[in-house]
Amino acid sequence: MPETEYKEDVPSSDPSKVIELFDLPAWILVNFDNLDSLKRALSELTMWGEVNELLQEVPPLHLSLQDSSGGSMVLEFTDGEVIVYENPNGVLTNSPELPWHLSNLRNYVNLSPYMKETEINGITYKGIGFGSGYVGIPGDVTPPSRFVRISFLREFSNSVETEEEGVMLALHLVNTVDIPAGVSKREESSTESFESTQWVTIKGNKNLKLYFRTYDCASLFVVDLNRVDFSYGIKHESIDFDKPFSAINVCDLFSF
Repeated sequence: MPETEYKEDVPSSDPSKVIELFDLPAWILVNFDNLDSLKRALSELTMWGEVNELLQEVPPLHLSLQDSSGGSMVLEFTDGEVIVYENPNGVLTNSPELPWHLSNLRNYVNLSPYMKETEINGITYKGIGFGSGYVGIPGDVTPPSRFVRISFLREFSNSVETEEEGVMLALHLVNTVDIPAGVSKREESSTESFESTQWVTIKGNKNLKLYFRTYDCASLFVVDLNRVDFSYGIKHESIDFDKPFSAINVCDLFSF
């Protein structure tokens, strides 16, 4: 678990080895194509965080990183230090730190995809329907509960063969932790604020495709990065994904 130096003030060391926290994701994508080379570079990197005026703190940052070989790694920033974790579980949420979540999974080792039954005083009791093996899985929208749901549902899901099947499975899994607007609220002064799942992204690391959808549009968009020109000086393009709600009217498929 290597540690990388992290400072809240701009350091005066070699500028080529200094980076601001929110520039880190772009720096990683530009310079590395696998996690092994990234880990070596992180050991020589100094990062600094700028205090956000609104939050009055350096905003917390959790990075979940995967490469095309299937490797998974997490970067978290704790008490001024950058902590690097191997993450064979492949799941990450924003609070608390990753080791807490991995330890918390021990509370749910009883979960199973199979219907449960037991015998009490000579009477056999069967679970009420398929899915009874999941009794006890947390259903709230806190980060720890969402971590547990994704971890076990992904583990028990049928394996997939193609990218399309993987994308469809990913959509079903993230739907189990989707937060609808208004179900998670907090009072601040005289205004009411709430949390919601604003967007979902699915990354095909082998075929270099980025899938995403927004809260207001359930249609899935895809960016094929193989067709994007990343040459220096190329004009930036914007994507209009603010699409109105639409549904396929099956009556149009019939002949009346």
